[in-house]
Order: sequence, then C-alpha cells, then structure tokens
Amino acid sequence: SEKMASIGQMAAGVAHEINTPLGVILGYAQLMMDDFSPASEQGENLAIIERQTKSCRKIVADLLKFSRQSDSAQENININEILQDVIAITQHSLHIDHIEVEQNLSSDLPLIVGDTERLRQVFVNLINNAHHAMKKQGSGLLTLSNRFDPEDQEVVITVQDNGHGIPNKILARIFDPFFTTKSVGQGTGLGLSVSYGIIQNHGGRIEVESPVLARASQETIDGTAFHVRLPAVQVETISVRE
Repeated sequence: SEKMASIGQMAAGVAHEINTPLGVILGYAQLMMDDFSPASEQGENLAIIERQTKSCRKIVADLLKFSRQSDSAQENININEILQDVIAITQHSLHIDHIEVEQNLSSDLPLIVGDTERLRQVFVNLINNAHHAMKKQGSGLLTLSNRFDPEDQEVVITVQDNGHGIPNKILARIFDPFFTTKSVGQGTGLGLSVSYGIIQNHGGRIEVESPVLARASQETIDGTAFHVRLPAVQVETISVRE
C-alpha cells in the first residue's frame, strides 16, 4: 500500500508536468499538418508526431487515473447494469477479432455501494486484457458471469477468457505498477494496478486464476479468470432493469 501511494504521488507530479508541453507539441503538429499534403514526406512525419504524442497523452491519462484512486463517489449500484454497459462498449471490437461473448448474469443479486464510472473502468480494462490475450489466436470465448456468495456476503463478478494464460513466474507481479508483458506502445502497465486500487477502495478484492479450475468438473482449462469480489450492502434480491 505504501509503495502504491508513493508511486501514485510521483505519477501525479510527473503527469501534470508533462501534460502541458505535450499539448503544445500536439497543437503545433496539427497546425502544421494543414500546410502539407498527408501523402507528402512532411505530412507523414507530422502524422507520426501526432500519433506518438497522443500515445504519450494516453500514458499521462493513465498516470492521473492511477494517482486519483482515492477519489470516489458512492451510490447504490446494480452491478448488472454496469456489466451490460461494458459489454455494449466492447462487443464490437471483440466481434471484429472473432471473439464470442457469453453472459451468465444472475438476475437476483444484492446491491453494492460504489462509484459507477470507476467500476466501469475496471471491467472495461479486464475485458480489454482478455481481448488482448485471445487476439493472436484468431478467435476466442469471453465469459462474463456473476453470483452472490452468501458466506462472505459478496457479489462475485468473473471475467474469463480461453487465451494463452499467464505464466506462473509472472502471476505474482501482474498488479505491480508499470509491469506489463505487452510490447512498447501497447500498454503502460497501469491498467491492473489502477483496477486493483479501485476495487480495494470499494472494500473488495481481485483474485486471478490461470489456468482456470472449472467449478462443475473440477478440471483445469486453458485461459485466465479474474474474480472481482465486492461487498453486498443488502441481501434482498433485485431484478435487472429491462
């Protein structure tokens, strides 16, 4: 926790200092693009500057998200509404890569208390990671499910893929800030750290399985499953809004 807090403070300071000059570089590059044909050498070079500057700004945005984990609005939430929103956001890009989406969402779940936007950010990130794990296969299956755990009084949401899995030697490091196995430009290594912090601030936890133990057959299957556990605020059941 102390490590996360200190890196968060450093990240916020660095992000603020970098953001202004990046904005100036991007603005001037876009201004100069009006003076050259996109097919010219100058136009192509400026397009590269624009693209890479936007990539830097994405990193800065991730740093700021990482440093602001403690700021959170609180409201009663039906988790199914968030999950359905997330599927609507991500489904098109998943289908482009021939990844099927299977939803096993319980219609009878207790409410949780939290920040809708931040929880949406967590599940978009988990689905994007699953997408990346299956993309090179040319196809895949993403399973999104949830249930109520009466023993721990928690709502459990699972995002599971049948991708290449996570090697055991790096499994313990996946939530470390800036740790990533993605190539340069593909990720900052902050997504899971941010997600971990958000869930922790909601009084919950994230567990990871790779390979995955199938609950029905008790057999291990290829892929990765992230289990997000969030405390329930009431045991009465609710129905998903139509």
